[in-house]
Amino acid sequence: MEVNLPEASRCATKDSTLSGIKIWVVDDDPDVLSVITLILRHYQAEVIAAAKPHEGLEQVKRHRPDVIISDIGMPHMDGHQFIRAVRNLPPHEGGHTPVIAGTAFNRREDRTRVSEAGFQNHLSKPVDMHELITTIAISAGRESHE
Repeated sequence: MEVNLPEASRCATKDSTLSGIKIWVVDDDPDVLSVITLILRHYQAEVIAAAKPHEGLEQVKRHRPDVIISDIGMPHMDGHQFIRAVRNLPPHEGGHTPVIAGTAFNRREDRTRVSEAGFQNHLSKPVDMHELITTIAISAGRESHE
């Protein structure tokens, strides 16, 4: 998930804090995973990061995050396979956790496929950090859709 870093500096308002929100991030790119983790922690989120989706399923069951952010294009288990596996979990193991897709696939058909797969939101790469922070807050029930 490519990140647009200049955007991060523009979203430093009190309203955008993610304090107390537990977020699980999965991305096969270690640099992107590191940057997203650093930025989300800056906003006081509790972040669990993994480079492989199968690691995330155990984390979801064990730690019950409030929100999951998943890359779509990953080897071995792509984001669509991952979301199906999450949705197959019982609710008490995280099967209903809100999931945000981060992808460079931005055509209308791609957005429809992401929605039909069970993702609540779709963010285009490079990810605008203000949009990411706002989407996480909405997904976790901190802000309303306006």
